[in-house]
Amino acid sequence: MTSNADIRRTFYEFFQKLGHQRVLSSPLVPAKDPTLLFTNAGMNQFKGVFLQEEKREYRRAVSIQKCMRVSGKHNDFDEVGRTDFHHTFFEMLGNFSFGDYFKEEACAYAWELLTRHFLLPPERLWVTVFRDDDEAFRIWEERIGVPRARIRRLDEKDNFWQMGDTGPCGPCAEIHYDRGPGFGPEEPADGNRRFVEIWNLVFMQYRRDAQGALHPLPAPSIDTGMGMERLAAVLQGVASNYRTDLFAPLIARTAELAAIDAADPALQVDLNVVADHVRALTFLIADGIMPANEGRGYVLRRLLRRAVKHGKALGLAGSFLHRLSSTVVEVMKPFYPELEPGREFIAKVIAMEEERFNRTLANGLKLFEELLAEASAQKQELLPGNALFRLSDTYGFPLDFARDLAQEKGMGIDFEAFQRELQGQKERSRLSLQEKRREAVRLEGVESLRSEFTGYDDLQSDAVLLAAFVEGKKVERLAAGVKGILVFDRTPFYAESGGQVGDSGSGKSADAYFTVSDTRKAPGGAILHEAQVGEGGLRTGERVRLEVDAARRQQIAVHHTATHMLHAALREVLGLHVKQAGSRVGPDKLRFDFTHFGPVSGEELEKVERLVNEKIRENIPVARRSERYEDALRSGAMAIFEEKYGDTVRVISLGDFSQELCGGTHLEASGEIGLFKISGESSVSSGTRRIEAVAGAAALSYIERQLGAFQQVLGHFGQKADGVLAFLKGIEARAKEGEKQLKRGATAGPTDVEGLIRSSRPIRGVPVVIASQPDLDRDALSALADDIKNRCRGVAVLFASGEGRSLVVASVFKDLTAKFNANIIIRKVAPMINGKGGGRSDFAQAGGEPIADPEGLKERIGRALQEEHEA
Repeated sequence: MTSNADIRRTFYEFFQKLGHQRVLSSPLVPAKDPTLLFTNAGMNQFKGVFLQEEKREYRRAVSIQKCMRVSGKHNDFDEVGRTDFHHTFFEMLGNFSFGDYFKEEACAYAWELLTRHFLLPPERLWVTVFRDDDEAFRIWEERIGVPRARIRRLDEKDNFWQMGDTGPCGPCAEIHYDRGPGFGPEEPADGNRRFVEIWNLVFMQYRRDAQGALHPLPAPSIDTGMGMERLAAVLQGVASNYRTDLFAPLIARTAELAAIDAADPALQVDLNVVADHVRALTFLIADGIMPANEGRGYVLRRLLRRAVKHGKALGLAGSFLHRLSSTVVEVMKPFYPELEPGREFIAKVIAMEEERFNRTLANGLKLFEELLAEASAQKQELLPGNALFRLSDTYGFPLDFARDLAQEKGMGIDFEAFQRELQGQKERSRLSLQEKRREAVRLEGVESLRSEFTGYDDLQSDAVLLAAFVEGKKVERLAAGVKGILVFDRTPFYAESGGQVGDSGSGKSADAYFTVSDTRKAPGGAILHEAQVGEGGLRTGERVRLEVDAARRQQIAVHHTATHMLHAALREVLGLHVKQAGSRVGPDKLRFDFTHFGPVSGEELEKVERLVNEKIRENIPVARRSERYEDALRSGAMAIFEEKYGDTVRVISLGDFSQELCGGTHLEASGEIGLFKISGESSVSSGTRRIEAVAGAAALSYIERQLGAFQQVLGHFGQKADGVLAFLKGIEARAKEGEKQLKRGATAGPTDVEGLIRSSRPIRGVPVVIASQPDLDRDALSALADDIKNRCRGVAVLFASGEGRSLVVASVFKDLTAKFNANIIIRKVAPMINGKGGGRSDFAQAGGEPIADPEGLKERIGRALQEEHEA
């Protein structure tokens, strides 16, 4: 049997012998590309090359790329598990030509690899071409020798590829494998399982303009993609990708945990979905994506919930996915060695999310039962689709579960309404993505400009002004007092990148002086200087003298080198699963986000801080070197997931303590930092923590402020340092006891519940009480709201304000939750107090800022409830 390892080796060797540069897979998180949720094709990492925005040291490349397809045009999500060949996570084998070879060589290479090296019978290979691509048809028939009867012409939908609405595009040729008469008739057609597409060759020869017209590209290119899983199924002689050596160990392990027969036909869909999704989860977490309620993290969460649902159908109770992730690591670590150090962390993240989902599912089941009871009481035949969508979206309650449970009660579900809600959400996401695309290109013609960065060694430089922009439009001259964006041919100003803020400073020409407040990068390579002319006028083509604010740059370098040391210290103290998930390096402080499954304890923070300061005192030289990206990773240098790296990278190392790929500015030795102090630790999201810290002069100022405040406390209370904590704890204990006595006294007199009910206002025939109760704490306020809603069989919205914050509670009589949802009420009220909250359909609460105008808030809440039920 041809193993997947054999396929990889043969593929790489074949194209490397033909002069292709082997390029590592990029992460699943596309680097600095707001138009993509995930890397979904091998060409993604070469997009800038195809768009002629960047250049590589080679013109031929070969890669095996990690891909995810779960949304948008390239979306296989709904097919996963039900077909033999669709997946969420998959690997794409590809060869690429950047203005080097074209159609004839691409077709010949593909045919030779498949027939002479993978030994596929030529008579079982079929080809499709774009309907108007006579050149490709002729190459396949005359040059390759494919019989005319096995070449099909298809329309644009099937055999024409484009990167977007505008830009590079071209016809493509697809190679299909005939699995034989046991799978269907001898005629390629949609839905015929006999023919499997295994390789797509894209001939990028045109540029489509905004009017839709096609223009020939000066340097036509090649982009090919072949699914590893499909090729493995064909070469291993199995009917499904899920029977290959990529999936078989996972399915066998799942069947073992569930104590079932892996060959049982009735269980195949569930087994396939679990296997596919746990592979996706493992690679997503390994690439730094954590569960969240939006974006990539929400996709991860959705995949996990779907896998749990199918696992439960197999009889798997409790948490089980984390036990399968280790099998994924075993199968894939020979090709992705980064999986092994993260094995334990990946399993912990999955286990925590599984446990959270199981709790959420239990809550969702209660809400579903309430929904079912309401529908039964109103003699509805269908459960409302909008309510089911909220259950699915908010609580992860699968629609399949809802349908099955409803059928047991003799009810159906309003599937069409559910789909409308789902499509609405997708449309909102699509519009958001379009907005990001529009934001990505704002300056007229900037993509054609390039700037050389000279600021590693010099903070001053002579330069020529290439272009100036005001409000996105290119201008020839910037007059005194005008703010704009300046692009120079060369600059010492560091553009914001890798978490490091951009430089500021000044510049001057023969006739003008200007200040630079910030520096950013444009996608094509231009460095953008946000500037304002102070005096004179600045014209494109003029020579200028640029100068970076040296003191500010030095403090940024202090915090950047300290950030690298913090990263290394966290990995040493907490474990190798720690990876950077984001950062901000400024002149005054640093912020570092990293993967970790729980709060960092005070003792661990002390160890990290102590270790960093020890390494500062060792005065370790900060070394810089440039080497090939692959060589740097093999040497142990850390890469950041969302950064985009070229062929040659810059490595910053501090002895054997820290080694990272980094294009930022740094010190000469760690001793220049002087002092490092952690100022805070918090949660960003599930599985992601944040540390804030200060270094150098900023650390000294921070400690001086802290000590100054401490001395004021000691002086005010007349205490010594070693006794002040016990003294303050005594005050706190007495204060709490006094509060209890006051509350007992405040609640001794009965609240006028009947008076509050008499003040209610009718909304849609339901009595609604909205009132301020400033003297009540959370428990008393909640109890009063419940008492009111039960007595008047209506709705109570009560709020209190004190001690620098406010509290709002909403309580709805149980038979009215179809009309008034407490959770929705609170979501509307929370922004009114600059707060947030949530809860159940019959009770919810929120906390926020103090309420300055209680009567005004009452009116705003009333209007919100009235508007909600008039909509």
